[in-house]
Amino acid sequence: MSAEIKETSATVRTLEITIPQGDLKVPFEKKLSQYKKQVALKGFRQGQVPKSMILKQFGPSIRHEAVDDIVNSIVQETLKGANIIPVGKMVVKEFNDDEKSDITLKVEVEVDPEIDIKGYADTGITVPATAVHEEEVQAEFDRLMQMWSKDEHVDREAKKGDVVVGDYIEVVIDGEKQELPENKEFRSLLGESASPGFDEGLMGSKAGDKKEINFKYPDDHKDERYRGKTAQFNVEIKDVREIVPPTLDEEFCKQIGVKDEADLRNNLAESLAAQKKDAAKNKSINEAIDKLIEANPFEVPKARIYDLIKWTLNRNAQSEKDVVEPTEEQINELSGEAVREIKKHRILEFVATKEKIKPTQALVDERLQQMANAYHVEFENLKNHFRQSGRINQLRDELRFQMAADFIVGIRPAAEETK
Repeated sequence: MSAEIKETSATVRTLEITIPQGDLKVPFEKKLSQYKKQVALKGFRQGQVPKSMILKQFGPSIRHEAVDDIVNSIVQETLKGANIIPVGKMVVKEFNDDEKSDITLKVEVEVDPEIDIKGYADTGITVPATAVHEEEVQAEFDRLMQMWSKDEHVDREAKKGDVVVGDYIEVVIDGEKQELPENKEFRSLLGESASPGFDEGLMGSKAGDKKEINFKYPDDHKDERYRGKTAQFNVEIKDVREIVPPTLDEEFCKQIGVKDEADLRNNLAESLAAQKKDAAKNKSINEAIDKLIEANPFEVPKARIYDLIKWTLNRNAQSEKDVVEPTEEQINELSGEAVREIKKHRILEFVATKEKIKPTQALVDERLQQMANAYHVEFENLKNHFRQSGRINQLRDELRFQMAADFIVGIRPAAEETK
């Protein structure tokens, strides 16, 4: 038997295989013996069926399986000998077997093309400096205070910033009466509604009031069904509630894990600084990746694209029965993003390998400590769990790729991390 490899394209290799009929004898007899041990026909115990009867009933199937075994063996040995790692399943084409002359066939396998990324050491893209301004800290402080705020009943007219609680009595949109929801109650934070006209109509209302509110929905309303339409709401007000922010006393500060207001503001500033720094770095990395992709064009195997799209669609599947195959429409829609992600991965793998980048144990421990702090677990317990489950290697790979991404925007790892 013989096999010749031809480069059909950058991502496809074709194996032209020839199998003499004589080479089929040994695997055929081996497969026949397996059938003889397993087959049970009426009138015969398992393992006692005559070979002639097995050949008569299962001969074509045995031959087919024997040929499959030979082909699989040839393909694996040939690819291994040529240092070719296939991507996806092999495809058999032009199979010829008249059971007299040599069996001939072609087998196509997809491969990752070899790449040589140029310009990654100096992309000309770096991470810009970022700064946190006092108004940003104040906005984050206000957001936090609002999150911890409570609303309390007040016996007065509603004003901006209050919560008005009421029931819908009748709703008419563009002259057409609407069916009311089963729960007719609404809660509206005045000044924050997507329909300012509705909020304005509630201003000055008190518990017990019945009001007719006429307004027009904004042309950019979040719900396309209502954009630019006129509305008439008949409502009954049940309560007016005032937003009361928390008191920054010792008890509240302890509850949110800070010493005092100054400590809280400092924490918010540090968090914002880290967020802005990460956002700036990620933006620069994406720009550098796009630049390298454009400067170093290479093809991506279709099997890689399909597998990534399938993984994306099924990453939240709870069991095997929930797994779905991508439709042609989904493949067309998601292919562009998948190709970029695969190219990004290959570029970063190339950089990490070329620069001999690998994370130190100190860096791995630092990331584990961050995770332990976030999940409120003991560092050693988390580290042991990662080791026992094998996730520690996945974490090392993630850090390695992050270091490669940092490299292309001018952030170089320490010398001991590249050894």
